Amino acid sequence: MEKTFKYDVAGHLFEVILPDGISADDFLGPYIPFSSGREDEPLFRLRLEYSADLKNTVPGTVRECLNDEAPYFWIFDKDGKFNFGFSYTRSHPDCILIPSDDFRDNVVYVPAARKERLTEFSLSNALMLLYTFCTTPFDTLMVHASVIKHNGGGYMFLGRSGTGKSTHSRLWLENIDDTELLNDDNPVIRVTDGEAVIYGTPWSGKTPCYKNESLPLKAVVRLSQAPYNKIVRNMPLQAYASLMPSCSCMRWDRSSTDALHKTVEKVISRVACWHLECLPDADAALTCHSAVTR
Repeated sequence: MEKTFKYDVAGHLFEVILPDGISADDFLGPYIPFSSGREDEPLFRLRLEYSADLKNTVPGTVRECLNDEAPYFWIFDKDGKFNFGFSYTRSHPDCILIPSDDFRDNVVYVPAARKERLTEFSLSNALMLLYTFCTTPFDTLMVHASVIKHNGGGYMFLGRSGTGKSTHSRLWLENIDDTELLNDDNPVIRVTDGEAVIYGTPWSGKTPCYKNESLPLKAVVRLSQAPYNKIVRNMPLQAYASLMPSCSCMRWDRSSTDALHKTVEKVISRVACWHLECLPDADAALTCHSAVTR
């Protein structure tokens, strides 16, 4: 008999339906802090099914295989409808996500022979995609960033992969009092009641930091490596160009992209955005802290 588990991330409710004999504790550990007893209708559902032969789950014609490193993201076109896949390599998808037309009721298929290795991987990636798509119309952004809690506010660090977002957060933790890591990879921003709020999520990359907490977002800082430490506040156009590339979105879907643009505009009109050129040293954290908390 199937079991249903409910989770609430940034006020958005969703359900995961697991087959009999599969433990949520084993494969959905990061989601435990986000467990919910809400009785209202979820934004979306995801059902896990094991397939004896994934090749028989025909998702359509491959349109793209994205990302420079794992997890690789596959997009399939089946008679004008998009299906998706995720994998550890670019050779073939390791699981297949078949969404309903409205993305409300969805199924992720995982090879039964590899369920121990692929169940958590498949659920996590499918849930991130569905969450991003379904919450975008509700002033919500999933951002590739690292976030520090400090003096009752959230400070978000952006940058390309390898720039040093996690390193900069660690430097705050080591050198600035009253600091704590909120999320190290995929926090969520939601604009609610006129305020931009930053939320912890079950998606924190390689750092196990799954906190069901939220704070007012106080600053957005884009990092770039340099042989010196210098921070400058962005003008509105610069702020938009800084935040936009770090936001997750199905950019081929016009309605999602339009909603994303509007939410980014709301965030940058409420939150100071900065550009920090920096070294990976304590002075970088102190320079940043001095400016953004002024």
